[in-house]
Amino acid sequence: MPEHPLGDLIKELRPTDLTGSAASFEPAACITNCSVIASWNWTRTTHPEMLIPGLPPRWTPLIHPEKLAEDSGEYLRDRNAACYSKHPMEPAIVAALTESPQSCGSAAIDLVACSSTLGNLLRFLRGEEKPFRMLVYKVGETVFFVRREKSPTEKIPDVRGFGHSFPEAYTTWESDVKTSTSHQRVLRYSFGGLRCLVRFEADGYLSDGAQNKGARSTRAEVQAPMTSDKLVTAFNAASITTESPSIGGGLRVKEGGARVPQHQIFDLKTRSFRKKDQDTTSEELPRLWVAQLHHFILAHHRDGLFDDIEVRDVRERVLEWEKENVRVLSRLAALIHQIKDIVCDVAGKKIEVCHMLGSVRGLQIRQQLPGVEDVLSAGIKARWIATPGDVDAISSDSESGDSGVGGIGWSDEGEDFTACSSSCDYCGRCVAPKKC
Repeated sequence: MPEHPLGDLIKELRPTDLTGSAASFEPAACITNCSVIASWNWTRTTHPEMLIPGLPPRWTPLIHPEKLAEDSGEYLRDRNAACYSKHPMEPAIVAALTESPQSCGSAAIDLVACSSTLGNLLRFLRGEEKPFRMLVYKVGETVFFVRREKSPTEKIPDVRGFGHSFPEAYTTWESDVKTSTSHQRVLRYSFGGLRCLVRFEADGYLSDGAQNKGARSTRAEVQAPMTSDKLVTAFNAASITTESPSIGGGLRVKEGGARVPQHQIFDLKTRSFRKKDQDTTSEELPRLWVAQLHHFILAHHRDGLFDDIEVRDVRERVLEWEKENVRVLSRLAALIHQIKDIVCDVAGKKIEVCHMLGSVRGLQIRQQLPGVEDVLSAGIKARWIATPGDVDAISSDSESGDSGVGGIGWSDEGEDFTACSSSCDYCGRCVAPKKC
């Protein structure tokens, strides 16, 4: 599959170029004031459909291990782009505006990104040779980082192992979200003096006591789902936007599932028993840090028989990794600020960031070529710019917010700003009466 053509070069950035500015970001080179502000499930339908707040698959380990078949078939590289190719980051904004309008909006958020784009920048700064491209946009006062693959439906080549068959056997979608294909979450936190929204895909959640006993019969300690009137009146559930994505139809939003606290979410990896002595957890700490995860499941197998499965509490290791990597994280903060400054100065307020395989020139900042879709549809862009949010909600100077992975909650504070209808063009500022 051919690469997208490249626009004109604006600037090249090397890690060494960031040394001077990075020093000033060291005090803020950590994640603070973290909370979950939204979540949703993608569903298996012919039209793009998101279920808010959704529910991750539950960890339901087999009582007696069975030999699993190796992965087969085709697997998407970027599920969000495949589900909504016209505006891959828009569903995250829709979910955030639905569940936590008081916590987002152009005036309240500096950066919207995903675990992939932040992870790619971090790998670049750590000297890892992995090519990537991402689109950068400025909407109001917010800068968006959007992952860019060769095609929205690009497949992962030469899939081997049990990275898909294992979770299919060891996790379970609950009956009310049975048609789901993935669970997406949106975090809000402060990093490097920036107020960030970060989307990531969750592998599943642990029921209470699952670390010790793990039975299929247990249920999660999930929080109550949002009321139907909050969701339906906010978005009318049928037409978030009148624009049609490439796969046909509009983005459908439905209510379903229940909120799961972040401390129950896990990331999962499978490895051969031959790699038992390899420190896989250390390799995954940067990803766990970006997504602020508490739990990591590592499953070792012998020819598909998983008889060595560990559910690890990684909170302390993530915090320790953050402290030990303050220099590279301060460079990450400096790099994000540089990209932000560049896109603010460019006509059209949009650029592309590229790191090419074997490139000795570092990170390339290029013009976006004509024909690339905007980051948001016109209606959602207008709502994002118009939503005032709470400007001080996640100020990096705040002493009242949660700090890092030690205390991540789900933000329920504030008024319900989602009592909108077609009469106000879903302005996002109508306050619903409080319920007793």
